[in-house]
Amino acid sequence: MQHTPPPPIVTSEVRIVDAAGAPRILMSAAKGTPSIVLTGRDAKPAVTVQLDEQDRPSVKLANPVAGGPTAAIEIDDKGAHVKFDRAGGASSYLFLNNAGVSGMVLVASQGVRRVSVLVAADGKVTIDGLNGKATTAP
Repeated sequence: MQHTPPPPIVTSEVRIVDAAGAPRILMSAAKGTPSIVLTGRDAKPAVTVQLDEQDRPSVKLANPVAGGPTAAIEIDDKGAHVKFDRAGGASSYLFLNNAGVSGMVLVASQGVRRVSVLVAADGKVTIDGLNGKATTAP
């Protein structure tokens, strides 16, 4: 006899709880965009995987250490990037934009860009911020 799978469950949101009844996983499309959120024991989001209104994906990682850096991998209207942020303005990111430019940017805690390395689609390299000068290589 062949096993017949159960019928699908159709809903806009599913919450999975731990043994104590605390929500730990939320899968939702209730607001029109799909998302999966894993929550820590403190009930705060620890990992979020979602699509935005234009179906661009992102993965965001929270830090359980208060004030610690966070991380995100995202596709947005400009291209793809991996970004690290810290409270107070410090950040760093790697990107590849839709025009074919790739780069790395380091931002100081005051939110001021300090170093950037860019590689243009034609291969031209620009390094800015070292000794306060821009350096360009063919």
